[in-house]
Amino acid sequence: MQAALTLVTNIAHALRADPTTFARVHSVVWMGGTLEHPGNTSPTSEFNCFADPYAAQQVLDACKTGAFEVIMAPLDITTPHQIPFDDLIHPDYPTNAPAPSTATFASTPLRQFVSAMLVRVRGLQASFGLPDAMEMHDPVAVWYALAHAGLKPLDLASGWELQPREFKVERTGELTRGMCVVDRRGTGDDGEDRTKQDRLKSGKDAEAAKQQQNGRPEKDETKGRMGEDIVQSKHLPWVIVKTPGKEVLRKTLLSRVFGVEV
Repeated sequence: MQAALTLVTNIAHALRADPTTFARVHSVVWMGGTLEHPGNTSPTSEFNCFADPYAAQQVLDACKTGAFEVIMAPLDITTPHQIPFDDLIHPDYPTNAPAPSTATFASTPLRQFVSAMLVRVRGLQASFGLPDAMEMHDPVAVWYALAHAGLKPLDLASGWELQPREFKVERTGELTRGMCVVDRRGTGDDGEDRTKQDRLKSGKDAEAAKQQQNGRPEKDETKGRMGEDIVQSKHLPWVIVKTPGKEVLRKTLLSRVFGVEV
């Protein structure tokens, strides 16, 4: 299992250089993209997709051929996982020090470094009116990889859920570069209330019941509006839609990184 916490440029290069050897990596866990949540670099795009959308699409294309699995941790699942700055910044750190990088206090070098780095981040977030907490984007992807180390591919540890999604990454759009363009055709997703994770629970049965109730024949989800075939990939990227919870992440991170039990 390979964890990718930034743009997937190097993964795409490795895939092109030796696809046979790279296929031995049975899965790639990637923090990237956003499907329903607003972007963080543009209105529609997450940074890792925006920075190199060509590489992102190449990795997804390889996934759809069955070369390996892609498990994505998009903004949709990472943004709600936040840890208060009070947990991450040492309580003895002099936040009003004129030169925070030179401040010293009784703690480990790692805790001193993290405290010095996050003091400025905390101030920036406060100036934008954002919550007094750090969004755990990359840690959620690492958390998934650690929780599933040693398990068979796609065997899920307790509390985790994945969902296959069909989408492509926009590469050249003036306003939509890096956007994950979701193909909802044939999924039964009518686009209503997309913020809820159970929106696809009923699938085609719910859509068929709705149409029959309205006196309309059931729609052929294999055809487009002009009668063209809708080709659906047999292998889709998996998206993390549920974790054991942000409190479990908080306890796990503080314990493993700082040795602090909460």
